Amino acid sequence: MFNMNVQYEGLSLIPSRTAAYEMSRLGIGLEECKHILEYGYEERKRAKGVIERWFDKGKKTYNVVAVRSFNFMYNEEVWLITHVGRFTKHEK
Repeated sequence: MFNMNVQYEGLSLIPSRTAAYEMSRLGIGLEECKHILEYGYEERKRAKGVIERWFDKGKKTYNVVAVRSFNFMYNEEVWLITHVGRFTKHEK
């Protein structure tokens, strides 16, 4: 289902259960999430260890929220994607 070898800033990038559902619903994979995190822009500040990036594509804006976490199954530090969203941009 998900390519678990995708890394961001040297750590594995894995989705939470909720984020996996959101990704599936939007048709977005881990590679796209990584792209958004790498090339997106920061719309607002988050707490330490939490990142949120926004990425405009056409008339849509995508956002990805990830938190630095420890995965006990893999016994390693990871970036856990907690939210993936998409909405329509409104011109001002």
